[in-house]
Amino acid sequence: MKFISLTIMIMSATMPVLWVIVQNPLNMPCNIPEEYGCGYLAGYNNDNPFLYYCSVRYIMATVKPCSCAICCSVKYGGVEQKCV
Repeated sequence: MKFISLTIMIMSATMPVLWVIVQNPLNMPCNIPEEYGCGYLAGYNNDNPFLYYCSVRYIMATVKPCSCAICCSVKYGGVEQKCV
């Protein structure tokens, strides 16, 4: 009985931390370095896309949330990017 209570206590303490980690795409891996892209992460930004810049280390260095499902656009390899 004590083991179950301790397990539940540990899980309840760590779950909010894991939720915050999943909710922020900053520092997540990306595919094409030094270019902009549009991303989507379930549960982040009300399920709307976000604009990100992929660093030379293949991680999302900057993230800008978009306001609607079709508001993210990247053209010409990132020369022209838009997120409304």
